[in-house]
Amino acid sequence: MFIDFLELNYLAILAGAFAYMIFGAVYYSPLLFGDVWMQLHQKQASDPVKYAGSAIVAIVSSFFIAILIQLTGAATFSEGITVGLIIGVFVTVSYAKNMLFGMTSRKVFGIAIADHIIIYSILGILHALWQ
Repeated sequence: MFIDFLELNYLAILAGAFAYMIFGAVYYSPLLFGDVWMQLHQKQASDPVKYAGSAIVAIVSSFFIAILIQLTGAATFSEGITVGLIIGVFVTVSYAKNMLFGMTSRKVFGIAIADHIIIYSILGILHALWQ
């Protein structure tokens, strides 16, 4: 197994990070789950520093999914979504432990894991089709 960093599509990685941020902005907006999320966390709108951190997470996530797509050889829509779903389920298992021990509520768990499953699936598709 060999990661060829020169063969990664860095434009696709940046596009994936941008898609991640746009999806998050819509997903956590008042149109979808933003109001519920804020109520569950008893918080107001976030500070700008957290958005900068979120942008870094988006870039790193897109980068690692691009690597996994390269390593698996995924090159179709179905292969890309499969890789994304596997990553999403892996994240779900990690969050499930926190929920089981009362570190988060079921509603927060549901909102958070759906976010990850959807965006990782989108990134898997993007990187599989745009290599």
